[in-house]
Amino acid sequence: MKPLLRKSLISFLTVLLCISLFPFDAVYAQRGGGRGGGRGGGGASRGSGGAYRGGASPRMNSSTNLQNRGNFNSSGRSYQGNTQQNRQTNQGNRQVNRDQYQQNRQGNRDQYQQNRQENQENRQGNRDQYQQNRQTNQDNRQNNRQENQGNRQENQDNRQNNRQENQGNRQDAIRENQGNRQDAIRENQGNRQDFIDDNYDGGRWYGGGWYGGGYYAPPGWGAWAATAGFVTGVVIGATVSSPPPYYNTVYVGSTTYIYSDGVFMQPQGSSYVVIAPPTGAVVSYLPEGCTVIEQNSTQYYNCSGIYYQTFYQNGSTVYKVVQF
Repeated sequence: MKPLLRKSLISFLTVLLCISLFPFDAVYAQRGGGRGGGRGGGGASRGSGGAYRGGASPRMNSSTNLQNRGNFNSSGRSYQGNTQQNRQTNQGNRQVNRDQYQQNRQGNRDQYQQNRQENQENRQGNRDQYQQNRQTNQDNRQNNRQENQGNRQENQDNRQNNRQENQGNRQDAIRENQGNRQDAIRENQGNRQDFIDDNYDGGRWYGGGWYGGGYYAPPGWGAWAATAGFVTGVVIGATVSSPPPYYNTVYVGSTTYIYSDGVFMQPQGSSYVVIAPPTGAVVSYLPEGCTVIEQNSTQYYNCSGIYYQTFYQNGSTVYKVVQF
């Protein structure tokens, strides 16, 4: 649209310039013709029968001016026609551009409305999905809470039942262990009495008892006692190269001893030395022939001058040397 307007403006200025120059050409032609005619007329008057020379005659100049005026009028009408045509063309172009602009504007408005509607629908869909997810999460939390409460209650009930069952089992075990200990005590007492009857004769003890400077050889050692030289007795400090036929290992602190039917020995290299009963030694059985005494509500066993205190260790009855 701008190039067309520029072209029209240039055409208009060109025509205006031409029109402004036409009066100057007519005046110039008229002045030149008058002078020529005067001179020509003089010549004609001076020269008889001479030919006519000089500028154009006034009549010719008039016809020329009329012709130029006709040409000017024709050019003006042509310019007016072109201007009118250009104006109509510009108006048509402006109308086309205006219609295109309105059409584009309406299309953009419709697209904007469509996008806005889609965005609203998407927001509504997202909001509904969010509400649905939120409700689902709340339901899941509620279900989990109820399930956890049920599990806690069940665990509490199980712990209570286990506690009661364990208490019952402990009571049963205590009663059973007490019965077993009583049976073992009665059996040991009976065995000791039988052993005393078999090995005590005329005030002399024959069952591994302590007599102050040594032990009597236990009857259970049999032929080993004769081989070791303990037929008449086991003297403190005596050394043997092999242990008795049966014995238990006992400890007092970090010191190791062996115990066999009331007799204590201490390993030294590859030999065994007879020693006095070490105070604090704990044994699992006593030699036969011991008697029970009570002192300060505590039970002791007197085994030919060696005193053992009874107590329980790891669920079993044991005996500890306390005096000799």
